Amino acid sequence: MKFKKPIVLVIVLAAGLIALVISRTDLDHVFGDQHDEHAPLKVHDEHDDEQEPEEEPAIELTKEQIDEIGIKLATAAGGKFDVYISLPGETVVNADRMAHIVPRVSGVVREVKKKLGDIIKAGEVIAWLESPDLGKAKIDYLGKWAEVACCALDLTRAQQIHDNTIKLLQILDSSPSLETLQEAKGIEMGDNRSKLISAYAEYSFAKGAYLREKPLFEQNISSKQDFLKAENAFKKADAQYTAVRDSIAFEVRREMLEAQRARQLQMMQLKAADRQLKILGSTNENIKELELLAQNQSLNSAEEDDCTDPNCTECAANRQASQKTALDSAQAEEKLAWYPLVAPFDGTIIRKHITLGEMVKDDSEVFVVADLSSVWVDLHVYPKDLMKIKKGQKVVMSTGQTMPDVEGVISYVGPIVGAESRTALARVVLPNTKGILRPGLFVTARVAVGEVKADVIVFKDAVQTFEGRKCVFTKDEHGFEPCFVTLGQSNGGNVQITSGLDPGQQYVTKGAFELKSRIITSTLDSHAGHGH
Repeated sequence: MKFKKPIVLVIVLAAGLIALVISRTDLDHVFGDQHDEHAPLKVHDEHDDEQEPEEEPAIELTKEQIDEIGIKLATAAGGKFDVYISLPGETVVNADRMAHIVPRVSGVVREVKKKLGDIIKAGEVIAWLESPDLGKAKIDYLGKWAEVACCALDLTRAQQIHDNTIKLLQILDSSPSLETLQEAKGIEMGDNRSKLISAYAEYSFAKGAYLREKPLFEQNISSKQDFLKAENAFKKADAQYTAVRDSIAFEVRREMLEAQRARQLQMMQLKAADRQLKILGSTNENIKELELLAQNQSLNSAEEDDCTDPNCTECAANRQASQKTALDSAQAEEKLAWYPLVAPFDGTIIRKHITLGEMVKDDSEVFVVADLSSVWVDLHVYPKDLMKIKKGQKVVMSTGQTMPDVEGVISYVGPIVGAESRTALARVVLPNTKGILRPGLFVTARVAVGEVKADVIVFKDAVQTFEGRKCVFTKDEHGFEPCFVTLGQSNGGNVQITSGLDPGQQYVTKGAFELKSRIITSTLDSHAGHGH
């Protein structure tokens, strides 16, 4: 029969299927639920759809246990917080308070008073140089000062001669007697006194002779020839006297003006020498000391010790003072070409390139001084954050060391993106009176770039990961249990909750991680006796 083979084939396939089902059932019975999760067959219980959902694990703790864990609670509430951008940065020296000390003149290093790392005060001498240029300028100043002193004496004498001569001319206007003019003897007026008195005497004699001859001639007692002779002598004496008066008045005026001009010229030259010293680095105090040196030299050269008594205490004191002055002057002259390098402000020597005896030029950087009472923090801003970073924004900086975080404000945002770093510069100026912030330290800065307002805000440390999801632990009458939440924006200390936690709920702010461990442990213990 032609239908026997298909019937046999169907019977064989059915038997094989039944055997496979029986074999699968036996395997499930032996191995329980440990079959491959990817197996195509699954025994389905009709009551599976009626199982109730699992409740979130909760744990009750006594007050002693809460205290032992250190749990702290807070009430969930709305609010606002700053949103930060994290930027890398570096602490650097405040360039506005850093000085590169360069000598104004070339010279040989004669003394180095400070070393690397020393703290210095403004105006303190940190090194001495000996400069031929400065020595020449000082010698020139001393010469000009001596000339000014001489000009001062010349001007004083010219003024005295002028005043005394004018006074004598005024006296002569009153036609005094020659005996009266003898009282002017000894008054300083050069040879003007003798010239004037001589001319006035001749004038007086000629005038007297003329006045005697005139009435005699009018009375025909004297001849006309004698009268004319006396008249001519009077006119000549009058002309000569007038000429001498005018000449002397003009001359004393001219000499005084010349002395004044010479004084002004010397003063201008002295001021030029003064300016040259200041250009070479001398201060007003240095120039005053130079003036004292010049005065001491003048006094020493002018002093004459006329006393020969060896027991005279006054003379001995004067000689001792004179010797001390001479010694001081000698020492000053020995260091006449020495030039001090002084600190421009209070600070610390951070670089030193000077040694005793070396020759330094006027472009040599011998010291670098920095005032470390304030420092800069240079932040590197990436292009994606440039639009968010602005002057005046609050910054919290951490060095990653044991030092506490430091707060500041952005004072400068650079307009250029670096060609190599591809970042822009943002700068924060920080006080550093205690010297904790050392230039060269790397920092991580969090810049407040915005503000978030939310209905629920919690502390960031309160958020934990439980069963692969984010949660906070809440407390109610059943104890502590995880409350799974959805997070929004956050900053260093707070995070926004967009769903899962309602305002007014109590949540764990401290001890959340320890509480999670307790809940996991208690859950494992509850399954320890089941035969799974």
